[in-house]
Amino acid sequence: MVVLRVIDGDTIEVRGDGHIVPKGTVARVRLLEIDTPERGACFADAATARTTELLPPGSSARIQRDAELTDRYDRYLLYIWNEQGTFVNESLVSSGHAEAVLFPPNDKYWPVISQSEDTARQAVAGLWAACPETTEPSVPDMPARPDLPDGPPAGVPDVDCSDLPGPVWVGPEDPHRLDQDGDGIGCDTN
Repeated sequence: MVVLRVIDGDTIEVRGDGHIVPKGTVARVRLLEIDTPERGACFADAATARTTELLPPGSSARIQRDAELTDRYDRYLLYIWNEQGTFVNESLVSSGHAEAVLFPPNDKYWPVISQSEDTARQAVAGLWAACPETTEPSVPDMPARPDLPDGPPAGVPDVDCSDLPGPVWVGPEDPHRLDQDGDGIGCDTN
């Protein structure tokens, strides 16, 4: 498989080699068991830059699937190793460029990846140092926006704004961290 471009820290575009992604097919890949900050959020640019260092456009990569091959957005859900043999999903977590996130039934490397997050948190590495955890202010009686489609529910593989056609209503709950300005509307800022 050949890396064509890095979309963000946890999503890339590839050309398949016929092993898992059909030969010649251009497809989006969502890296399994990790989540990087969304565009515009704290540490998003650093996460995207690190993914680009690990998977530069034009490089080859080895991939592995888990129980589910694609998500509802037709992205391939994969584990990926770069030309140097680095397990990219785990590397992004261990350096603090991503969080470990489990979306069952895809859990093949969960013990390794979750341990890497524990280590990165303890070392206050990457986003754990750059992005202080803040508690979201409660938004009393936030009115719904019937003119916007509902955002993706919690429990589905992580979704980025690049996966959606435009702004979505996320309300006070925002399981995919799509709302950068706290107004209840995801993907409405650049």
